[in-house]
Amino acid sequence: MIGKLFKYTGNPFVDGGLVALNKLVEKEVDEIEIVNLEKILEKIFDLYTKPAWHKNLYSIFPNNPLTNPSVDNEKYLEFLNDLVAHITQLGEKGNCIACGKRNVVDKSFKGNVPLTGSGKLINYFSYGTDGADYCPNCLFLVQLLPLFLYRCGGNFLLLHSDSEKLLKFWAKQSFDNINEQFLLNNFTGCYNESITRPENAMFSMIGKIVQKVNRWREETIPIITFYYFSNYNQNPDLRIFYLPSKVFKFLIEIPPDEKTNWKNIVKYAYKFVKWEKIKNEEDYKNNPNYVYERLLKNQSIIGFFFYKKNVRKVRSGWRLLEAYMTMVRNMDKERIDAIKKVGDLLVDYIKDNEDISTITKIERAKTYNSFNSVLRKIIKKRISLNAEEPLFSFDDYVKYLFPDGNLTWRLTQSLILFRIYECLHEYLVENKKEVKEIIESDELEEE
Repeated sequence: MIGKLFKYTGNPFVDGGLVALNKLVEKEVDEIEIVNLEKILEKIFDLYTKPAWHKNLYSIFPNNPLTNPSVDNEKYLEFLNDLVAHITQLGEKGNCIACGKRNVVDKSFKGNVPLTGSGKLINYFSYGTDGADYCPNCLFLVQLLPLFLYRCGGNFLLLHSDSEKLLKFWAKQSFDNINEQFLLNNFTGCYNESITRPENAMFSMIGKIVQKVNRWREETIPIITFYYFSNYNQNPDLRIFYLPSKVFKFLIEIPPDEKTNWKNIVKYAYKFVKWEKIKNEEDYKNNPNYVYERLLKNQSIIGFFFYKKNVRKVRSGWRLLEAYMTMVRNMDKERIDAIKKVGDLLVDYIKDNEDISTITKIERAKTYNSFNSVLRKIIKKRISLNAEEPLFSFDDYVKYLFPDGNLTWRLTQSLILFRIYECLHEYLVENKKEVKEIIESDELEEE
């Protein structure tokens, strides 16, 4: 029994290969032995020489024995065997730039480690050295990387995280696909859903990961990074995306009865879609998506919870909006509860007094002062009607409705309108003709 051979390093190319190895040999990282590696070499070589996989490798390992037409493919199997022969257990230190626990035997180049240099182009390497410093163990793991990758257009997506559990979950998805390829004798290469836009592909991957909610609720929210890359000779490329942890938490915590609503919010955020001509998801899944883009940039998506302009209807219930506002936008629970209460009191006021024009006035407020003017008139009207409780207290106004004065008044306006539309949908449908007349004729008075 040899000592421990592998560990997670923080290097995405090495860690991706390690979690693939974990699935290949069906052993925990601490339990993997040399004999386990020797048993999988022929299977890896056989898979990589299938036409679709072989084609993928041109953008992962260019000019290695598998992708260089002047070299016999069998040389790659010899290369794998040679790496295994030089694998050693973890030490105390070493000059490997991935694990730092073993020394380098031979320098590595872009033919066996993506996004490094080739030949004497030393400007691609740290400290201007001739080649990248990977020990045989880490270099072997990099060779397994294709088994973990997601094909996205002409490039690949590599998922990396500080959560081994999350990495293992995606590895299972990938290996389920590989096993299906073997079962059907239909080899299609790296995991591929025919999604060509990285943002869309990332959220497709995350969507599969969060399907099993109970897997994650008790876990520390992971750090998730995506590397979108190609190592193709003519056009090497790398883009890095960070999925905010709060977005991952939100996707986990979406209430079960709101999941369909969330899918609709995402669906109708695709750009440049003529929905009347759409037959299925294939017709739009590669279009840009506002929600995905804005979540990655930490920008608000509250507008997508509403239907198009001038349609008084929302795409979800309050619980989904509340989850988004508290988890992603960091809104205090006390503030959102206070806004909800004002919305509910306005709903009662509108229905009891059959005053649909109030909605129009709230909608048409274009400034902080005009919005305050609308609320002040409603307060006066409610007093004259002997309302049992005020619309809001002074403390509510200062602390929750407008804590930053005119800087955040539109957010309060949007949330109040959301609550009104949600609660009064049926009432507004029944009074559709009257609503139309008000929208066309009513003008907001500003003081």
